[in-house]
Amino acid sequence: MSRTYAIFSAQYLPHVGGVETFTANLAHQLVLGGDGVCVVTSARAGAPEVETQEDGVRIVRLPSTQLMGGRLPLSRHGSRERSLLSAVSGLGVDRVLVNTRFYGTSVTGLQFARDLHVPAVLLDHGSAWLTFGRGEALDAAAHAWERRMTAKDVSLGATFAGISEKSAAWLSTFGIKTSLVIPNAIDAASFRGESSGRDFRFELGIPEDKTLVAFVGRLAPEKGPERLLAAMELLGERCACVLAGEGTLRPQLERGLHANAHLVGNLGHADLSALLSQADVFCLPTRSEGFCTSLLEAGAWGVPCVVPDVGGAREVLCHDGKTFGLITPDREPATMADGIRQVVAVWTSEQARELRAHVERDLSWPQTVWALERAYMSSRIG
Repeated sequence: MSRTYAIFSAQYLPHVGGVETFTANLAHQLVLGGDGVCVVTSARAGAPEVETQEDGVRIVRLPSTQLMGGRLPLSRHGSRERSLLSAVSGLGVDRVLVNTRFYGTSVTGLQFARDLHVPAVLLDHGSAWLTFGRGEALDAAAHAWERRMTAKDVSLGATFAGISEKSAAWLSTFGIKTSLVIPNAIDAASFRGESSGRDFRFELGIPEDKTLVAFVGRLAPEKGPERLLAAMELLGERCACVLAGEGTLRPQLERGLHANAHLVGNLGHADLSALLSQADVFCLPTRSEGFCTSLLEAGAWGVPCVVPDVGGAREVLCHDGKTFGLITPDREPATMADGIRQVVAVWTSEQARELRAHVERDLSWPQTVWALERAYMSSRIG
């Protein structure tokens, strides 16, 4: 039986991020299965208020003010918001999915579900406290905001789930007990197939006999790019690393950049696929993740990963009693360097094939849709 979903997400394309990419891919998969989907998100300059994507997903952008470079959208309630939400309800919505706990759109989505008397699932994408990296005072305020908004979510009768096992466990911080996981996923074959074929080794002068370590993520302290560069100094000339991404740390990283390290900026999917197809190891010394898409993308190419025990790491790297890479106890440079050495020493082409098969079979979008269905089977109408 077909359903009509309203997916509330604070941000959506063209704003790029992990939650936005997850929302777009999940919506597309639901439409492929015959369901209707309307993504309800925050207004952004230059983006239309209402539009329909080529795949049939409808987008409705509610009035908002974007703060902190777009990281913090604040809802502007009023008659226009009520009119847009009324139009969404007119689509015959019978399920609501809310991404993340702490935005105004999260509360709006749960109130919307309660008013319609339809089940709502709140999917958390974090596994640690929200941080803006601008000092302890601001982070403390952010933590208080998280607690306040999460309490509102609980009061509105949401059924909670995590994007990963780590994320589901993190919800206990707020007194929320759940075993429901609606995991991130990838169309592995499509990701490999869209590779641009760009030869990064040739462009950057990295010989074939050097180990190529790839990093994909924001150049920000929470992702640890500076830690990877410090690890590369410990590894010496037998390794080279390529960091794909942009962020506030770029000027710092560029100062004194070693010859075995390369910053290539943000890459489109085709170039990113090409980079990972050539990588020997993927390393992300990140502080926390909900479920890192880059881990899935590396796994789609059979690239072993060296990462701390963050969200999604065990789902991607641990399967059938095997670990495809190394989950490290911390994210210190020496730990990362040792992990890269260990993985390179033992990795085989057979392990690469097994990792690819695991990601393609067990971390696909149809599997995520089935997990979503299980969450609604456990939900209650608020």
